[in-house]
Amino acid sequence: MLFDSVRRFLALGGGSLVALHPASATPPPIPLEDRTPLQLEATRQFAASAGLSITDNHHTLSRIQRPPGHLRTVDALLRQQKNLQEASPYPTQGDDNDVDIPEGIAGLRAGLNQVEYLVRAEVGGQEFLVIPDTGSSDTWVAREGFECLDQFGRRPAADRSSCGFGPLYHGGFPGGKATEIDGRGDEVDVQMHISYLSGDFLNGPMGYADVTVARVTVPRQQISLIDVASFDGDGVSSGILGLGLRGLTSGFRGPKLSDERAPYAPFIETMGNGSGSGGREGGVADPVFSFAMSRDESRSYIAFGGVPPVQTGEYAVVPIQKVRSSGSGSGKNDTRTDYFFYDITVDAIRWSAPSSDSSPANTASETAENLPNMLVDSGTTINLFPAEVAAAINGAFRPPGARHSDGMAWTVPCDAEPPALEVVVGGRAMRTDPRSMILPETEYKGRCLSGIGTGHSGAFILGDTFMQELVVVFDVSEKMEMKFAMRTGA
Repeated sequence: MLFDSVRRFLALGGGSLVALHPASATPPPIPLEDRTPLQLEATRQFAASAGLSITDNHHTLSRIQRPPGHLRTVDALLRQQKNLQEASPYPTQGDDNDVDIPEGIAGLRAGLNQVEYLVRAEVGGQEFLVIPDTGSSDTWVAREGFECLDQFGRRPAADRSSCGFGPLYHGGFPGGKATEIDGRGDEVDVQMHISYLSGDFLNGPMGYADVTVARVTVPRQQISLIDVASFDGDGVSSGILGLGLRGLTSGFRGPKLSDERAPYAPFIETMGNGSGSGGREGGVADPVFSFAMSRDESRSYIAFGGVPPVQTGEYAVVPIQKVRSSGSGSGKNDTRTDYFFYDITVDAIRWSAPSSDSSPANTASETAENLPNMLVDSGTTINLFPAEVAAAINGAFRPPGARHSDGMAWTVPCDAEPPALEVVVGGRAMRTDPRSMILPETEYKGRCLSGIGTGHSGAFILGDTFMQELVVVFDVSEKMEMKFAMRTGA
């Protein structure tokens, strides 16, 4: 079995977790006022030139090692493509749009989410660690008394803890249940359904609760409390803070996936304009959030309404692209173009092998252009590149990497020298930290997971490997832009 072979390779001690540091113990960022006048002025100017401001609404991120889990964003993208193919009366154009799900993706247990970031959030007055995920739009937590089903038989699991949730939510929705009028004119409860290609799923009613994170309280955010789950969690986080876009929300007018969808304003939209219907009235912060990730947990932050107080260079700006997909949960012919993911154009990817006096010919830089769009996803540990690009980059390690049998992952000797890597977006080159190119947490018999994997069928991702040591800004105002700057200091 694919899952078992990868689990053996990653050798994570039977699903045990390693918390690299508790969130509460991480030091605060260095305030801008404590920096030199030159650093202060340059940082503010770079932010202002990109239409950004530095905010106090930031919080440190925890960084944990976890057992193999779902590639949530790859899964969601493939489901959208599958819906499109079923719903569209005409074929999609281009090989990259054909939905051919290989074993390595269909299993969705390739072990690529091995290190993830968590943030403390208060949901309905209760505090949890949640995954801030730009590849998911629904905010949810598991609640006390939920039913955990086994993955294969859909029977109750022997132990509820096998679903891998952290502390559970107690009670109901402080703001009441979410309801909609269905096609028959009846008022029905809104349910959240997320069904993974692996066969796992999450199900629960939707309602309203205040959600607080990084000093920002979003009142009456629509969330789900999970009642039934077949899930492979990390044993620490209790749910997900969905930072994705409205097009990817998973609300339905009724208890089945075949019921009509009930799109709603996700967290970032409610934060920016209150009702989610446009304008700034009722919003609690600008509809902007940002990550400043690092392998050093004490330098990892999330911020809302602006950017955290970290030193950067100039910003690159690139528009978020719309995606064409099916708008129905039942496969009806109602294809639509909408914002589903943080989908951007990548100008180029450049890499070069480590320099060596003995083999100078191998240090020439290579460039890949005419690339497919890629998704920026905080919930995926590694980058997923087109096959030929991933192969070339992994071949540039010294010693070179080898493709794993799952078809997506590459492994390298843990002490290998990584190639230099740059991703060009918005006309600016974003250098990847060499430390992000190898995941030492996954070491098994001297081999580690490479930070570069192979994507498929349009599921190409700029994950944490790319985001670390950058400030990555998600601007979902009327601009609908992403902004990137390299970090230049602590």
